[in-house]
Amino acid sequence: MITSGALAMPRAFRYLSSRLIFHGHIIGMSMSEIKRYHPALVVLHWLLAIAILGTFVMGSFVLDEMKNDVPEKVLLLKLHIVGGLGILVLTLLRLIVRMRTPKPAPVVTDSPLMDKVGTGVHHLLYLLTALAVLSGVVLALNADLFAILFKHVGNLPDDFDDFASHQVHGLLAQALVLLTLVHVAGALKHQFILKNNIFARMSLRKD
Repeated sequence: MITSGALAMPRAFRYLSSRLIFHGHIIGMSMSEIKRYHPALVVLHWLLAIAILGTFVMGSFVLDEMKNDVPEKVLLLKLHIVGGLGILVLTLLRLIVRMRTPKPAPVVTDSPLMDKVGTGVHHLLYLLTALAVLSGVVLALNADLFAILFKHVGNLPDDFDDFASHQVHGLLAQALVLLTLVHVAGALKHQFILKNNIFARMSLRKD
């Protein structure tokens, strides 16, 4: 005799199976049903925004204006390098989380061109973030900063402008911040002009 409990188990199993996450999608749930990004992705998004802004301000408005013989610059350079490497790690982690968690359907407007531009901006943000950090690593290697700052071997060079990698790092960092501002402007347009409540997608609030 088949009990009601025995019948309930297969039904429960089928229900749970229908909600399994597979390659970033929930089987049995359309993307239109997903209203916001995974909480881990939301946290990583805002951590990266703060970290990128902080390292840019430190690099462009503090370190670049400070002579290399100022004792405090050693500590600030350490923080800048650690922050940059942290940004790279967080970016890679964000990519992994994005690929492996469910996500809302892409935002669609009346302009297919602008939709493509929005997607392109997102891809460029990932690329520029990686390139800005890697160019900083190249600068650190060229100037032997890892030995100077972390092993206390040698002294800082007279001027980082003597290294071409410093110019490249600065240009990439500026491009990253400018593209971030474009991203912010696009998000503000969606939220307040197109009124599609795009901010809710990157929020931890639960309806």
